[in-house]
Amino acid sequence: MEMWIIATKLIIVLYITVKYIYTDAITYPAEFVAFILLYICINMAYYLANGKMIKKLMLFLSIGLLLFSYNCVSDFFVFLVPINIYEIFSGLATYLFSFAISFSIMIFIKSKLIPEYIITLLMSYLILFLSKMSCDKLESLKKRNDELRWKIQDLYIKIDKNEEYERQLKYTTQLEERNKLSQRIHDDIGHTISGSLMQLEASKLLLDRNKDDAKKMIQSTIETLRNGLESIRIALRELKPPPEQMGLNRLKLVLDDFALRTHISANLKYTGIIDKITYSQWNIIMENVKELLTNAMKYSKATKVSLTIDVLNKFIKVEMKDNGVGTDVVRKGLGLKGIEERCESVGGKVIIDGSNGFSVIFLLPLEGC
Repeated sequence: MEMWIIATKLIIVLYITVKYIYTDAITYPAEFVAFILLYICINMAYYLANGKMIKKLMLFLSIGLLLFSYNCVSDFFVFLVPINIYEIFSGLATYLFSFAISFSIMIFIKSKLIPEYIITLLMSYLILFLSKMSCDKLESLKKRNDELRWKIQDLYIKIDKNEEYERQLKYTTQLEERNKLSQRIHDDIGHTISGSLMQLEASKLLLDRNKDDAKKMIQSTIETLRNGLESIRIALRELKPPPEQMGLNRLKLVLDDFALRTHISANLKYTGIIDKITYSQWNIIMENVKELLTNAMKYSKATKVSLTIDVLNKFIKVEMKDNGVGTDVVRKGLGLKGIEERCESVGGKVIIDGSNGFSVIFLLPLEGC
């Protein structure tokens, strides 16, 4: 705001100087220059001073100097009065109040100066009004920026807390699973093995005295161990998820993470018998999907990405499609070439289309077909 006031004063001083040269150059030239320099010095002292009382004193001295110069040196000094009045009353009254005082001064000045005084008055206050609006808007934007900065900081804190909570939840879940597994091993497998050992020890003692009873105990132990082995297999099947669940869950995690990082919607659809997909095929699908998501983030300018897996009679059809800008000419970089190589390694094919968004379809043959 001060820079606008200084610039306005400088413009008016230059105007007064030029007008004085072309009209009253013969009358009091030395006094005119002296009062201009004195006015500039007083205003410099005002902007350099720190205390409010000193600043007010400088403003009143400036007004007094202008009024004295108006009466004794040149009438043109009155053009600087409105902007000085604005500075005096800027902290005490409204904008319109200082304008009214400046406007009322016209009754004390010469009639020939009134048109120029009005123009100077309106120009000065228009500049000050626009500069005040700009400064207020800038302050509002700064305040809004500070608020947004604090909100972003709070969001980061919440994100950190959520990540810590997820880590704790994951760790707790792992501990619970380990505890569950150890308890099951202790209850089922441990008791089975310890009971079998006791039976074998007893069979060893009976072997010399009663072979028939010893054989029966050994046979019972074999049955017990066989049942225990079956329990181990059942436990492992329950603990180990099927490959289709592992593949789908991994894909969902990758898509969710992509959507969270890029704010691009990502969804997964699948049809057919998913458990026909082998581990090696899941790995190919996973690597290809990661590569295509990276390309979508870099080049597509898309807002939505969809992944569709269809398990058909003889092959697996996987399509990754986005609603981005697409391309008329597909240039195969290292990423797309890598997708083709992975698919060709198992006898598959890749179809790329950039006419409507960007779509990549890769076909993988089902094993045993």
